[in-house]
Amino acid sequence: MGQMTKPGTMDINANPLQAARPDDELRRQRARMEAEVATRQGVERRLSQVQAAYARFVPPQLLELLGKESILDVDWGNQAEKKMTILFSDIRGFASMSERMSPQQCFDFINAYLSFMEPVVLAHGGFIDKYIGDSVMALFPARGDDALAAAISMLAELNHFNAQRTQLLTKLPPDHPERRGASEVKIGIGMNSGLLMLGVIGGASRMEVTVISDAVNLASRVEALTKTYQTPILITQHTLNSIRHPADFSIRFIDRVRVRGKHLAQSIYEVFDADPAPLKAAKLASLDTFENALAHYHFRRMEDALTLFGDCLEHNPGDTPAAVYWQRCRQAHNIRGSVHPGEAGETDSATHWHPEYLLGLAGLDGMHQAIFSQIVALSEALQQDSPGAAGHLVGKLVEWTAEHFATEELLMQAHDYPHSPFVEHRQQHEKFREFLDIFAAEIHHGKTSSLRLAFRCQFLLLDWFVSHINITDRHLERYLAGRITPDATD
Repeated sequence: MGQMTKPGTMDINANPLQAARPDDELRRQRARMEAEVATRQGVERRLSQVQAAYARFVPPQLLELLGKESILDVDWGNQAEKKMTILFSDIRGFASMSERMSPQQCFDFINAYLSFMEPVVLAHGGFIDKYIGDSVMALFPARGDDALAAAISMLAELNHFNAQRTQLLTKLPPDHPERRGASEVKIGIGMNSGLLMLGVIGGASRMEVTVISDAVNLASRVEALTKTYQTPILITQHTLNSIRHPADFSIRFIDRVRVRGKHLAQSIYEVFDADPAPLKAAKLASLDTFENALAHYHFRRMEDALTLFGDCLEHNPGDTPAAVYWQRCRQAHNIRGSVHPGEAGETDSATHWHPEYLLGLAGLDGMHQAIFSQIVALSEALQQDSPGAAGHLVGKLVEWTAEHFATEELLMQAHDYPHSPFVEHRQQHEKFREFLDIFAAEIHHGKTSSLRLAFRCQFLLLDWFVSHINITDRHLERYLAGRITPDATD
């Protein structure tokens, strides 16, 4: 029988390493686990940092629109078609400004400016697709209201940026090149709405998530036109159509232009909510005179147009688009037959049906052509000052559009058209019917001149209808293409 040890005494035959092993092993295991947890947490922090860094170069909104959760999920060829509003902004005279700056000053200036602009875009539901030097290209997946509100806010932030910059420049020596040639920073903003392809382009070693569309090119061209008309915000007819409540903004038609790369004329509109209060008020007060002047100008009645634009400038010398038109009228008056190159002369091209308007759905295309021809006939009757004929034609137009829109809406319901685009499509139909009802009432009352009504018919009503076909109906056609045969809408 083994010898017992007394309590409180040590067994001299016991192995001290064996006695300590369970506690030591537990400590070692715990230390190992803590090290593994720390390593994993470090990796996760690093991945989170990398993901955040990627998000600064590839907007997460782009990934979301592609249906991807991470940049790791994106691959060459991923693409999706979306309807968006594209906003381009550009600093006026930046090239000459940069000549007075060192490379470091130039980068500091651009980054300071963009730090004011980017939050505005994000706050209104948009995101920056890319920076192109001093230019910003932003995308707004929702309606045009968001993009337009962002543009107005960008101009407000520009005022804050200019105030801050002025304070910083006063701290420079008086003979400093940057201070000596400093002037208020101005920008131009152009917007267009339409269908675009969002996807991944590039090669095996370098890929980029971007958008490709004719709608993007048009937005860029419209931004450039802000220099021509010397006004900060211009939008296309397509963007005007996408705005839920245009009456919430101060908008007026500016011109129908044929921009570089487009063979069909485009209608553009000025948004002047960001103008100084006195200038904005004066433009609002002269809306009737300005539209009347536009009607005479675009129907080639230059002498009357010259007088009317002169009246606009007499009451509002700061109305730069009116000044541009006044100068064109003078040139046309002095050199008979002269028109502004590449911009006037679009009336005839806009009153002919073009193959680009066809959707490939016989029933819809037939009705579109009939309504198009009816609008053109109405414009011609108004130009000829034939109120009886105009009243008959507008009545038919109201009847046909109501029938056509009802058919389209039934077609969308029958083929389970997604809820959001269906609601937007129907809202556009309602807006058109409201405009047409008001227009018909003006024709019957006879208080508005026939020439001005002809202008609204040909330059507002017709352009709205063509824009609706090319974007909203085109989206419907793409959806239906995979569900019905081309002749199923007969």
